[in-house]
Amino acid sequence: MSINWVMLSRVGEIEPLPHESILHKTRGRIALSITAANQPPGVPPLNIRSESGTAYITNQRLIYLPSKPTDQFKSFSTKILACQDTRMCSSWIGPWYWEASVRPVPDGNIPPEFPRVNVRLTFKDGGSSEFESKFVELKARLHHAAQIAEESGQSNWAQTVHDEQLPEYSGPQGGDTPGQASEVARRADEAAREQQAHQQTPDEPPPNYDEAQAQAVSMRFDERMREEAERQ
Repeated sequence: MSINWVMLSRVGEIEPLPHESILHKTRGRIALSITAANQPPGVPPLNIRSESGTAYITNQRLIYLPSKPTDQFKSFSTKILACQDTRMCSSWIGPWYWEASVRPVPDGNIPPEFPRVNVRLTFKDGGSSEFESKFVELKARLHHAAQIAEESGQSNWAQTVHDEQLPEYSGPQGGDTPGQASEVARRADEAAREQQAHQQTPDEPPPNYDEAQAQAVSMRFDERMREEAERQ
């Protein structure tokens, strides 16, 4: 991830990377906070915040642009596959928020004392279910594409693949309750981390990875819809 690395046009629109396309744009006000996973002694606390902005999901990155950029904070971006331990949460009185653990890139305007940071997007005006469904689906497809590329020796697959070229995965089979969504998502993230930890290409995808990601999309979406209906 990086701060202030997103290239913008003169009118403030995103200048995409090669072969990059925007797949989802949030509606309403989205707040962003970036804090340290662990605070090193003797280092100023990391606390980057924006109370309102727009989040974008592309076929390569998660991007956030604040409504009122400053010299210190103009943009945030991270690769989709760099987001780990993702989850959507809510409180009784507050809006839904999405969290992820992300590793900053070198020279990405995050002090090197912070090897991992917590990123939170707060959906003040709704739209959390649509965001999460798109993110989980895309991450599963990107992970599958990465596995296929590794097996075929394509080291630059991320720079050349288009959204329509990303492989599909099978839909949910049913039988699980919405309350299991968090556990399903956790297992999917663990499968992704195990894959990244191996230097050699595995003979097959991590166990239950595709099934877990597909179930997460369906169950989380249903859970969000029920919660929003109860609040009305």
